[in-house]
Parts: sequence; structure tokens; C-alpha cells
Amino acid sequence: MPINTTQVYVNDLINGLVWPITNLPPLQSQITPPDPNVDANIPQAYVWPSRGREDRNPARGGTVPRATSATSPSGLKTQQHRLDVYLVWFGQDDDPEADTLFPGMVDWVMEKLRLAPDTTPALLDPWTNRESYLIDIGEDMSYQITVRALTDQRYNRYDALITCVINEVFAA
Repeated sequence: MPINTTQVYVNDLINGLVWPITNLPPLQSQITPPDPNVDANIPQAYVWPSRGREDRNPARGGTVPRATSATSPSGLKTQQHRLDVYLVWFGQDDDPEADTLFPGMVDWVMEKLRLAPDTTPALLDPWTNRESYLIDIGEDMSYQITVRALTDQRYNRYDALITCVINEVFAA
């Protein structure tokens, strides 16, 4: 099913995110990773799938019968996507907000995912023309944050990995 459609939906959800308590430029999110060797004075993110699974488990919305062709009557299947949101920012080490700014940025991206609509409008996969719905965005997330000093010692590179589990329901 549409891994790409899910990826685009989440990217569009966080792109342009405005920070509530700082004057940093809005988040620039994309799917293709930014050049890691370029200073990211503008907070950058990219959304990439890491793992997934598909099944007909009734506990996750699956039903019978199984489709016999693309147009035949069918039950529902679910696909579970694990999308990784990589967040990168270069901050001055003498910034008075340095201790809390980047963790707050991670919290704010997770808040945006957490407050996404419970169910998306119907999404259409451009490869198969199959309709699907994303559910449970932001219900299951994990994060990892790292910081390291750069060569000139005046800036730190902050990196975070937010993994968001999203379920997709479709007829199959």
C-alpha cells in the first residue's frame, strides 16, 4: 500500500511548523534528506519509512473476505508504518536557551503528530488507485536525541530521531 502517501502526509503535516516560544525560522521538512554537511541554521526535518507490516488482524481493523481481484468485494487489511522523522539543527553553544531549546523543538514536532486528526480523509495511492485511511497518528512514538560539538566549538549539532507508528486501513 502507499508507503509514499503516508510519508507525504506526515511531511506535509510538519512542514512549516512554527515554534511557539522562539524566533527561529519555521521547520523545513522534506522527504529527501538535506545535505548533512550544510549548517542548518533553519531547523530541518525529513521523513523516511523504516519498517512496516501488513495483516488482516481484527484487533487492528482487519476483516474478511479476501479480495479475489482489484475490483472484487473485500474486507479490510491494515498496514503498520514506522516512519522516522529526522530533526537536525545547529545551535550556538552560548545561547541562553541552549539547554531546553532543542528538546522543546522535539516535543513540539511530537505535539503536532499527536494532535493530527484521528482519521485522515481518504488518501488515494497514485500507484494502485486504492483508497486508504491513516489512523492512530501520534499514538505510538519514540525519540532519541543527540548533541555534539562542531569543529569550531561555537556551534552544536543537534539531531533527533522521532519514530511514529501509523496504521493504514484499506480494502483488500
